[in-house]
Amino acid sequence: MNFYQEYKSPFGYQTGTNGIDSYGVDHRGFDTRDELEYQTARNTKERRLANNSENNYGFGIRNIGQNVQNHPAMNMTPVQNQQSAPSQQAETNVMLQQNGMRLVEGGVQNFQPVNYARYGEGFSHEFINQMLNDTRFQKAMMRTRKNEGGYVNHPNDRGGATNYGISSRVYPSEDIKNMTKERADAIYYRDYWLKPKINQLPDDFANIVFDNGVVQGQSTAIMNLQKALGVKADGIIGSDTLAASKNTNYKNIRTDFINNVNKVEDQYQRRNPSQIIFEKGHRKRYGEY
Repeated sequence: MNFYQEYKSPFGYQTGTNGIDSYGVDHRGFDTRDELEYQTARNTKERRLANNSENNYGFGIRNIGQNVQNHPAMNMTPVQNQQSAPSQQAETNVMLQQNGMRLVEGGVQNFQPVNYARYGEGFSHEFINQMLNDTRFQKAMMRTRKNEGGYVNHPNDRGGATNYGISSRVYPSEDIKNMTKERADAIYYRDYWLKPKINQLPDDFANIVFDNGVVQGQSTAIMNLQKALGVKADGIIGSDTLAASKNTNYKNIRTDFINNVNKVEDQYQRRNPSQIIFEKGHRKRYGEY
């Protein structure tokens, strides 16, 4: 796999056709991790040089090849890397993100580095990186974020002020008005995806139960699914629920699930007539499950 065929640096660097780049580094013996490590090290060093005209980093253009080759990844053979890959793959992925890159099909691409400060207190870098790499959650979150929108403080909403669907009633200690999208995502990942074990459900089930949980509560959403699956409706994802969901096509229980969701909506509206203003939007949302 050649990550360097199209790459050009601020200094005009481009991979040679013989596998040896213009810094004199031979890529022909590299495996995937070698290439990722090398690109990360080179990218970081080149950006430092490009942003510092005084060259205080001891990394001049003349000795750029030597400095890049001094990176530890260049001193490991592909066999050594293959042996260490299981324990270091996560570290490599984190390194890529911290340096503004990510792994995609066919290589790596630049992107905006993770701004951990936007997630606020209570979430470690490791947790955030795990969330960002959880493609199933990211897909589910795209649906929910579209449905929830940004800051709303409707006088009739019993949930109080909400931002990205995070409500002041459920999270009274949060600064809802100034909440960032990133912090909302992290709260959802912790409390609505991992904690209730939604992540263990098959894709189709996970997406709709997660979104339903944002509106009606995680326990209620799980019971809506359990009733449709014909297992004990206790609001807890256990072995019976997982087995039933994995042995059932979502299309076969979709109607029953949506009917269960709508029954909960009906009961809620009867108990809280002032909330009927939100019913139309909820019904439309449920219909997309």
